[in-house]
Amino acid sequence: MIAFLISAFKVIILLGVLIIIHELGHFTVAKLCNVKVNEFAIGFGPTIYKKQGKETKYNLRLIPLGGFISMEGEEERSEDSRSFSNVSIPKRMAIVLAGPFVNIVFASIIYFFLAFSAGPYISNQIDEFLPGYGVENSGIQVNDRIIEIDGKRVESKNDLSKILDKCNGKRLEIKVDRSGEILQYTVKPTEVKLTDNISTYYIGVSFKPSQDNIINRSINGAMETKEFLFSIVDNIKQLVTGNVGVDQMMGPVGISEVVAKTDGFKEFIQMMALISLSLGFTNLLPIPALDGGKIMILAIEAIRRKPLNEKLEVNIQLLGFSFLIILSLYITYKDIVRIF
Repeated sequence: MIAFLISAFKVIILLGVLIIIHELGHFTVAKLCNVKVNEFAIGFGPTIYKKQGKETKYNLRLIPLGGFISMEGEEERSEDSRSFSNVSIPKRMAIVLAGPFVNIVFASIIYFFLAFSAGPYISNQIDEFLPGYGVENSGIQVNDRIIEIDGKRVESKNDLSKILDKCNGKRLEIKVDRSGEILQYTVKPTEVKLTDNISTYYIGVSFKPSQDNIINRSINGAMETKEFLFSIVDNIKQLVTGNVGVDQMMGPVGISEVVAKTDGFKEFIQMMALISLSLGFTNLLPIPALDGGKIMILAIEAIRRKPLNEKLEVNIQLLGFSFLIILSLYITYKDIVRIF
């Protein structure tokens, strides 16, 4: 029972924090743009706490799986000078983009400091060879710096890893810097089977860490954060192009299971960063009812130089919302089947 309560608490805290910062993004920029916000709500369902501010009603609701802000003129056009529908398109876009943006920035800051705390980046200077791999008898020596592979620059271990991920086992032309002398060698990567159908490749070197100082820790933070961002973008791109199926997506149930299984504060924070980043980028997809869909509608309005028909816009939003509900139900079903 205690384990269940701890798991539930972790899920509520993680989702609560991410929802709050997302809605605070919208709320803050709306206020900066002098748009009237009628309601700021965290959660769905029955209200368990409410407070009336100067003009905004603040609500905490029972089901902590979302949140929203309700702006004057957002759902139905209003003649109020401070309504969402009456401010300029750039301001409306800024308000809509603010939610996903703060999720992405929040995740990036977390990941930067996690990588910063892990130490300096791993350099491109060879520390030692691993026996049995392709580089061992190539002529490359310990303390050489690998500076280029097949015409691609190598400045750190991350660069080497990305090249090896895409090499498909072909021979690599490797340039090294040996005390200022540039030398070139050919190395055949060694295949390591992970499963019957999946292989990875190594050349068999370990690199020296760079000098441990604030600059090199910051570089490590920046590099790891960049890789983190690009990996999420790549995953979303694969989903859109069909290389990743909907069956592989994870909904609230699946996310809750993963969060509940996190071990320790660092792993919990890493998961928070991952989900925050996924939430930010997913919300930018051009699907009506998501922030990206609202941006698409605003872009159409900007091109047409006049708003869409109000009834048509409502129907588009309802269509998008219905699609998301059906998708959520399907993903939740798959999550439950996968868990049980």
